[in-house]
Amino acid sequence: MSAPLVDLHCHILPGIDDGAKDTDVTVALLEQEASCGAAAVMFTPHFYYERDTLEKFTERREAAYKKTVAAVKEKGLKIAGKLGAEVHFSSALPSLDLRQLAFEGTDYILIELPTLHMPPNVADVLYDIRCLGLTPIIAHVERYKYISDDPTMLYDWVSEGALAHVNSTSLIRRGKIAATIKKYIEWGLVHFLCSDAHSPHARPANLGEGYALLPEDTAEEFKKNAVDVFLGRDVDARNPEMPKHRFGGWV
Repeated sequence: MSAPLVDLHCHILPGIDDGAKDTDVTVALLEQEASCGAAAVMFTPHFYYERDTLEKFTERREAAYKKTVAAVKEKGLKIAGKLGAEVHFSSALPSLDLRQLAFEGTDYILIELPTLHMPPNVADVLYDIRCLGLTPIIAHVERYKYISDDPTMLYDWVSEGALAHVNSTSLIRRGKIAATIKKYIEWGLVHFLCSDAHSPHARPANLGEGYALLPEDTAEEFKKNAVDVFLGRDVDARNPEMPKHRFGGWV
């Protein structure tokens, strides 16, 4: 029996970040989630240490969540939700009370790296986060050129206990990035597919369409992994393979 779809990364809470601007957009995105077969979502608004305090962020998140719960009830949508955050990388993260940013009721936390440059201390910060009893999930790893240029660094992070996800839109658009994702999957370097939904049209909740492009065994693996994270269970990740550089490319 196939596991239900769970979206672990989305920006659906209203008026809190660059995702849903109001509850109408929130409802439209949740209807998309439900129509593609999602049974649950983790609400993960952006958190930037340099721009916000934990107290202010969690207050705004709670207010947005209450609006979402009321809208879901009014519309009669049957979809479960939990609170989390997409935490932008900072050297200061281990000094924070990261439990307030972790996925609700779990030991998992979603970490977004800078797009254009790799900080010099990623491995150290990920290690410190793990020492706090949390498992970092690195967001949309296909976006980082420095990782595609040298995927052995992702191998190192995953080997040491981090997990990683890719976005469904990156598969749907096909092309070079989708080909890179397929390599990451072959090497066992990614563990989840997420929508990273922001808006119904420009950045929709398209998890089902993305899953349809995965090999059946990979799809079932990723579905189970997402359910396990949502429920706070350990993920049974397969051992990663070290990418090898041969003939000018990674194999």
